[in-house]
Amino acid sequence: MFKECLTLISKILNLFNQFKYVQYKCCYKKFAIWRWRFMLAKLIPNHPRNNNNTVIFVENSLFVAGIRTILEFNKINAIKFNLEDNSSFQEVSNSILITQVSGGEMVKHARNIMLHDDSSKIITIKNSLDFYEIDRLLNVGVKGICLTDVDEAYLVNTVKQVQSGQFMVDNRFTNELIKEYKYLKDNSIHFMPPNDSHIKELLTNREYEILHLLVKGYSNIQIGKELFISNKTVKNHVANILMKLDVPDRLNAVIKVIKNNWISIKQEVN
Repeated sequence: MFKECLTLISKILNLFNQFKYVQYKCCYKKFAIWRWRFMLAKLIPNHPRNNNNTVIFVENSLFVAGIRTILEFNKINAIKFNLEDNSSFQEVSNSILITQVSGGEMVKHARNIMLHDDSSKIITIKNSLDFYEIDRLLNVGVKGICLTDVDEAYLVNTVKQVQSGQFMVDNRFTNELIKEYKYLKDNSIHFMPPNDSHIKELLTNREYEILHLLVKGYSNIQIGKELFISNKTVKNHVANILMKLDVPDRLNAVIKVIKNNWISIKQEVN
C-alpha cells in the first residue's frame, strides 16, 4: 500500500512538473512575442499622419498676436500652439496653427513636422531672408515664405493660397527664384521639345510674349522696357496670364508652364 501511494505521488508530481513546464513555455513564448513586437515597433517608423494643417512660424514673438488679429479680422481662425507640446499639434486637423519660432530653428522644426505629417503646409514669416535661406526652407517642404513687413492683403492671400496647395514666396524674391529654377532646368539632362499648342490657344500673342519674359525672370519694369509698353499695361497683362493659368503669382505661373512643358527654358537663355 505504501509503495502504491509513493507511485501515485510520483505520478502526480510528474504531471505537475509537466504542467509547470508547459505553462513556462507558453509564458516564455508570449513574452518573446511581446518583446519582438516591442523591438520591431521601435525600428519601424509610424505612418505619417494626415491632419492637413497649415502651420505658421513667426520669428518675432511680438508679431504673433498681430498676425492672429489680422487673420481673424479676415475670418481666418489661427490657433496658437506650443511646438514642445506634440499632443496639441496632433489632435487638431484641417486647422491653421501659429507659433513663434526663432529664425535659425525654422528649418529644423519644419523638417520635423513634415516627417510626422507630410500633409502639413508650412508658412514662415521671418525678419530677414536671402536666396539660400529660401532654398533651404523650400527643400524641407515649406510652402509659404514671407518677410515680417509683408502687407495685410498679401499675408491673407498667402495663407489662403498655401491652404489650397500653392507655393507662395515673398514677391521681392520671385525673380531670383525664377532665374534659379530656369538655371536648374536648363542644365537638366532631361529635355523634350515644348508642346506649346495649348498655351498659345489660351493666351493672346502679347500675353504669350510676356510669359516668355516672366520665365526669363524679368520684372514688370524690365518687361515694359523690352516691349516698349507702360508698367500699368504690363501689370494688366500679367494679371490676365495669372487668371488664365489659375495661379496666384508669377512664380507659380512659371513653374506650371515649365512642368507642363508648355514653354522650354532652353529657348529662354539670356
